[in-house]
Amino acid sequence: MFRKTYISLWLLLSVALCAVLLVAFSDDITIGGKTLKKAPVADFFNGGASALDSLATSDSLMIAEELEETVTTDSLPQSLFIFGDSMTYNLALRLAQYARQNGHTIHSVNWDSSNTKIWAEHDTLRYYLEKYRPTQVFIALGSNELYITKPETRLPYIKKILEVIDTIPYVWIGPPNWKEDGGINDLLARTCRPGTFFRSAGMEFKRKADKVHPTRESSADWVDSIIRWIPSSAHPFIAEVPGDSIKKTNPNIVFLKALNK
Repeated sequence: MFRKTYISLWLLLSVALCAVLLVAFSDDITIGGKTLKKAPVADFFNGGASALDSLATSDSLMIAEELEETVTTDSLPQSLFIFGDSMTYNLALRLAQYARQNGHTIHSVNWDSSNTKIWAEHDTLRYYLEKYRPTQVFIALGSNELYITKPETRLPYIKKILEVIDTIPYVWIGPPNWKEDGGINDLLARTCRPGTFFRSAGMEFKRKADKVHPTRESSADWVDSIIRWIPSSAHPFIAEVPGDSIKKTNPNIVFLKALNK
């Protein structure tokens, strides 16, 4: 008897709830000139989705911000290493001044007429990386590949160089275009890790008599531009502008003889 009464009560409550929901989601009901005022059930449900969507979006943004890698400036003294083609020497001279100003060390290798193919096919890079143990590498390659119309043929060499560098932070300094390139800059930009390629194309340079190599003074300005970009790179480090007292500084450079391309 008690069980039947209990079931009947639940059925009655269910019917009542259905009636309330029906009225809540229906248009206004008028009886005898009186309009029934509906409870804000429909508003709750209709607004609930928006509220939940808003909450979900907010949470997603918070999670994304938390997951986003925070790049901090490396405040430790660095062991800088710059290598590449004949553009390297003048770049190294100015970079050496930054090294002295900020307590870093520097070593350089200038290989005239070299390109990504030459560096990738020889163990020279691996040798000097093991010798100097740098914490920051600068690559000055691409100028001798400006004329290549099928730059994708250089992709295996670029990847090989980056493979040898491995996990060492690096900056690939794009060539100082003196003419429109065949796509080498775009290839480098696509291949290098985000925040590691500095595009030099489009910059203004004063050049030597060959109309190719930037002058020493212009190369110094070039390095200054790179250093100003460093805070937004993948691995920023302390690099304050050298004081006026820092003049000629030894970049510890090694010169290698040119090989056939």
